[in-house]
Amino acid sequence: MTIPITREKRTFLDDHLLVKTWQDIEPYFTQLTERKIDSKEDLLKWMADRSETDAVVDEEYRWRYVRQTCDTENEAYTKAYEDFIQTIMPNWLSITNKLNKKIAESPYMNELDAQRFFVYLRNLKTQLRIFREENIPLSQQVQLKSQEYGSIIGAMTIEHEEKEYTLPQAAVFLQNEDRVLRKTIYEKISKRRLKDRVQLNNLFSELLKLRHEMALNAGFENFRDYMFAELGRFDYDVSACEQFHEAIKSEVIPLVKEIHRQRKLQLNTETLFPYDLDVDPQNRPPLKPFATQEELIEKSKACLQTADPYFAECIEIMQKMGYLDLNSRKGKAPGGYNMTLPEIGVPFIFMNAAGTQRDVETMVHEAGHAVHSFQMRTLSYNFDQEIPSETAELASMSMELMTFDGLDAFYNKEDKARAIQTHLEGIITMLPWIALIDKFQHWIYTNPNHTSEERENKWQELHIELTSGEVDWSGYEDFRKTMWHKQLHIFEVPFYYIEYGIAQLGAIAVWRNFKKDKQKAIQQYKGALALGHTRPIPEMYKTAGVEFNFSAAYVRELMQFLKAELNMA
Repeated sequence: MTIPITREKRTFLDDHLLVKTWQDIEPYFTQLTERKIDSKEDLLKWMADRSETDAVVDEEYRWRYVRQTCDTENEAYTKAYEDFIQTIMPNWLSITNKLNKKIAESPYMNELDAQRFFVYLRNLKTQLRIFREENIPLSQQVQLKSQEYGSIIGAMTIEHEEKEYTLPQAAVFLQNEDRVLRKTIYEKISKRRLKDRVQLNNLFSELLKLRHEMALNAGFENFRDYMFAELGRFDYDVSACEQFHEAIKSEVIPLVKEIHRQRKLQLNTETLFPYDLDVDPQNRPPLKPFATQEELIEKSKACLQTADPYFAECIEIMQKMGYLDLNSRKGKAPGGYNMTLPEIGVPFIFMNAAGTQRDVETMVHEAGHAVHSFQMRTLSYNFDQEIPSETAELASMSMELMTFDGLDAFYNKEDKARAIQTHLEGIITMLPWIALIDKFQHWIYTNPNHTSEERENKWQELHIELTSGEVDWSGYEDFRKTMWHKQLHIFEVPFYYIEYGIAQLGAIAVWRNFKKDKQKAIQQYKGALALGHTRPIPEMYKTAGVEFNFSAAYVRELMQFLKAELNMA
């Protein structure tokens, strides 16, 4: 199969238009605002033209974000991003509300295919309900403030043996067999993070204040309830999140305890410290799957090929187009992402690779997002690609598991088995962290008048509740209280995290199907991805062949499956 990589010719906008300023795109939005709609056909044409216009502006914004995160020290990139937020974004948000009203008030809206446009119209009505003009400047401030987080974290480095390391690079030492070295590096990382403790606490307090004000403006009691509406969480509610927290606590934490106790035995230690969690429990040297970005790309393509040649072809196209920036370096923002580019339909992958197994997991995770982007690129409207995170993360996390056979590209037989075991244990230990981050955010935003000290104490309380209790934090109490500083989602994309847990459960079920019938599971997976956001989340999961379910019984069932795969007694 050959995937075309050129964007389609525009039908409404000038084909060579570049959006450098609001004035470049404003005439087209004005035309949309003023155009008469006298039939269902007129409405569909209007929606297509609006979609094209939004896609062009959206892609410009995304490219500015990508460039700025790839090099946070480049003043021109930072200025370009900030200029979009300050001069284009407010006008775009304002005109978006006017256009939403135009379609909502059109008598021909009721003639649209109710099933085809159900999700879109449901979202549109909610956005109209929560939109407030006075929130535009607040939204600007939030976006600019949240970008400060990336600059602060991106500037963090430590020195070891007269060499400077970024924190992702330094974290590689935590896999070293030398316990003294691990302790040394862990303490250096901790001290470096704590150096910015006050700055990060103050930054978050400012974000909290702005977000709470936005919620009040929109008629909500708190930012949590506002964000549930903003994120379009129509298919589950706060009580479902609480059900997830409890299911993880009852069904997953006992397995984490078992894993940590086994780790103690294997490491021959009575006490497990936080710097003992990433080293191989049999004290084997760290897995070294690749050394360079080029090697990571080539081996990843070979790995993806084993699941489906189409998956590898997607990465090949991105490689040829220069849409991969994978290595960690000073001045680069933290984390990793796949950025969908709605007009051209080819995404961009960003990550901070340092040569670890975790980087391999991240790469195939982002490849899952990338395949999702490719699968959606022929959908009719830009809004069809505005997928909910619960579906987006199902795509990425399922890819992590379906590519296990392809790890031969990185490892020999023994190391491959070790990598799979590490990954599966990582899933089990990660689920409580996801529940913890989500539960913490529920508390933060429903108690908006708390102090930084109260916030740190609440984090510690929840950390004790949602961890195994097998790790000794003596001497690292201050770092424990501020561990949430590591989670960029809390600063940059609030409430975007439980989706990883929801999708992880779905991905385990996809993998279970994959092991029974590979071709059918791949077909279902692709079918779900190709829907974009044209159907509600439960239907997307059903198309993928799995349940949208957070119950303790379902979590227990999936954990039993993982235990069997890990040969845990």
